[in-house]
Amino acid sequence: MKLPFANARPAHTLLYITEAKTFRIDVDRRGVMQGEVEVIELRCDSSRSIPAVLEHIIENSPPLGKKLWILYVRLATYLIALPSVQVAGVEDEVLEQALLFEYESLSGQSVTNSQLAYQFVADADEMSSYWIILLAKETFTNINAVLKTAHCKLGGVGHPGGLPFQFSGKDAPSWLRVETWSDSCFALTKNPDSGFSLQIFHSGQNSRWQDELDHWLAETGEVDKSEVIFNNKIEYLPEIEERYHLTLDGALTYWMGLWADYLVNNRASAVPLLNTQRKVNMDLVFMLGGGSLALALCLGHFSWNLYQRNDYEFQIAQLQETEKNIKTARDGINKTRSEATVIEQKVQLLRNNVKVIPAAMAALQQRPMALLLGLSKHAPEDLLIESVSVDEERQIVITGVSLQPLLINELASNVKDDFAALGWRVKTPYKTDLQAFAGGGPWEFKLELVDEGLQGFVPLEP
Repeated sequence: MKLPFANARPAHTLLYITEAKTFRIDVDRRGVMQGEVEVIELRCDSSRSIPAVLEHIIENSPPLGKKLWILYVRLATYLIALPSVQVAGVEDEVLEQALLFEYESLSGQSVTNSQLAYQFVADADEMSSYWIILLAKETFTNINAVLKTAHCKLGGVGHPGGLPFQFSGKDAPSWLRVETWSDSCFALTKNPDSGFSLQIFHSGQNSRWQDELDHWLAETGEVDKSEVIFNNKIEYLPEIEERYHLTLDGALTYWMGLWADYLVNNRASAVPLLNTQRKVNMDLVFMLGGGSLALALCLGHFSWNLYQRNDYEFQIAQLQETEKNIKTARDGINKTRSEATVIEQKVQLLRNNVKVIPAAMAALQQRPMALLLGLSKHAPEDLLIESVSVDEERQIVITGVSLQPLLINELASNVKDDFAALGWRVKTPYKTDLQAFAGGGPWEFKLELVDEGLQGFVPLEP
């Protein structure tokens, strides 16, 4: 007779823990998934809450696998660089204490109660880069204690970022991936010339992380394949070829399956995992703080800080130059847009005016006849029009004589409205008394018409 669940316990369980939910998959000894991803409504705002999350899962879910792997999204993770000459050939314990000391100097947080795991990344510019993760020793101890009650062994605790291989398709000669997590952003790349490299940008502590990531993408240049992972941080969307959004079931299942295969099949040598209780050797820490080893490392730190400062100053200068170029380009774009707007307005005006050209031509042809008709219609009997001409200023000049001066004003008043409809403005007439008669007169006059253009008699559309 078989006991219930006697053969139901999986070989491995992988938990992906976030601030909002926890996700679980079970896999066999070969790393093959068994069943679907289980979504557990358990939030975990701090790494200190991981033991409580495990207790709840043990009490309310099917048995965990014989070995448990934990990926926590807010696990403290950093990339630390030490002078290569100072760490070459040192013991693992000494290197670990040096990394703790460097982390303490950078973050200002005590390392006495911290559990650390590290992984060498690369050598560049006489500096050795190490990827580290940290967890409070008390939390790590409590995790192991909780798992012991469930007869489960801890495979390792790590950060979900940084799987060091290409996700999609065949392994391309060169590739890059950007991973946006809750409080950090991972940037990974690999190419035949420089090999694998990793950058970690702390988005929660650095307001310029997006600019720094753009700078990294520009420095990396063209690659054969590019990927991006989104967790719940989607305010930054780089232009990248392949996208995996972990809030979607398919992408989440695929990604957790990759992690499970990587962990179970002992290929996790390139990522840091907390899986062994290590005791901090405080004697070494004190040596780092005040002994001969501290002197050697401090010289290295000075060189590194000097290099880092110069590099930051160079990057700041580059970013300022880029910002200046962007501003110049933006001003040019705005100027071009303004000029284009003016041109569009002129083109539209021309298009509208094309519609009235036939009417304008017809009106222009009728103006001379309308002028003569208006004069003959409104000229008083004792007023003689002698000539109609155009002067140098292209004004219509009407001359003649009148027996009475008031008749000249009467003529100007009578033709004013009719000529306005034809696009002419009637000016005040000039009168000269010829004094040919005893009582005065006759009077010679000149009446000028100012041409108001097409708008004076043909309505133009705006």
